[in-house]
Amino acid sequence: MLVPTEEPPVCGIVDFGKYLYEQKVRMRESKKKQHATEVREMRMKMKIGPGDYEVKIRKMREFLADKDRIRITLFVRGREIVHADLGMKLMDKLSRDLADVARIESPPRLQTEGRKSIQMMLVPK
Repeated sequence: MLVPTEEPPVCGIVDFGKYLYEQKVRMRESKKKQHATEVREMRMKMKIGPGDYEVKIRKMREFLADKDRIRITLFVRGREIVHADLGMKLMDKLSRDLADVARIESPPRLQTEGRKSIQMMLVPK
């Protein structure tokens, strides 16, 4: 209907194929503006060097700038499970270093089933 308030209502004849094409174009345009958030994973070990740590931090900042969530997995191998508190300290350091661009969605927790690890989830601010 072109003018629904008129009496009798005014209607127009439309090419249905053209109408469907315009709908698809509108949908494509609206999808361009949307960003599907991904969950990116960063894996590291407890014995990470300072240079490697900086590289990981830089990469995580890029992911957060793209509005992606990050799951940080810290692998605990063998007898390192006894020193899980050191892994928690490393996770706290990570969250402090990224505090200006991210917030913690799920705090660090120890996974004891299967491969032992400490996991934490960060989301962009």
